[in-house]
Amino acid sequence: MHNYMLRSIVLLMLLTLIGVLEARNHASVAILQQRGTAHEATYSFGIDISRYQTIMWDKLDTNINFIICKASEGVTITDPKFSTFWSKINPRVKKGAYHFFRPQNSGVDQAKLFLSVVNFEKGHLFPVIDVENGRAYKQVKAALVAKRLKEMIKYIEDELHVKPIIYTNASFWNKQFGPYFADMKNDYHLWIADYRLREEPAIPKGWDDWTIWQHSCKGVVNGILNEVDLNVCKVDLEELSIK
Repeated sequence: MHNYMLRSIVLLMLLTLIGVLEARNHASVAILQQRGTAHEATYSFGIDISRYQTIMWDKLDTNINFIICKASEGVTITDPKFSTFWSKINPRVKKGAYHFFRPQNSGVDQAKLFLSVVNFEKGHLFPVIDVENGRAYKQVKAALVAKRLKEMIKYIEDELHVKPIIYTNASFWNKQFGPYFADMKNDYHLWIADYRLREEPAIPKGWDDWTIWQHSCKGVVNGILNEVDLNVCKVDLEELSIK
């Protein structure tokens, strides 16, 4: 009897957790879908994935419009699932790749690794530089970190003749990079991370608006066995594609 009751309690807790995750996912998507703005007609929904996701590609939700894969990190790390994920994405889905920026490493060397891992071609989404907080930022002067990020951006621009998308969150960017990147809005598309259930995400200084919004890191998607980041894009995906 004791074991039966224990199993029942555990099952109830699991069902409750699943319900909370699904509710959070659907609520966040509902807010975005009900905004009623002029951009709504062009909204696209997507996910970003890395080695942490286990994906059954034949069962993946067909409502996904774009997928962005982690490709590399720092100057030596390649995501072990990148090549498999990259090859598995359905041709009808726009695909892109991102590099996790490390402040302690040369920006040029990071760009070289990124472009050696990903063979960016016509139709792919612009390359993404993932700029988010970590312990290493406390060990390197902010001015040097900003210089390295600018070097990485420039190298990618020179090689691919496109401007990379910047992924970040408002509070971190404002504190770490704001003083060194005064005006980003006319040059670089913003992919903003903000998981609060609200109609608009917080925008870092230097931008007027967001292009992609990562609105959840707890998404539940058919065909993916664990949680995944959920994103919405407010511009036509062709605007973000290599020509």
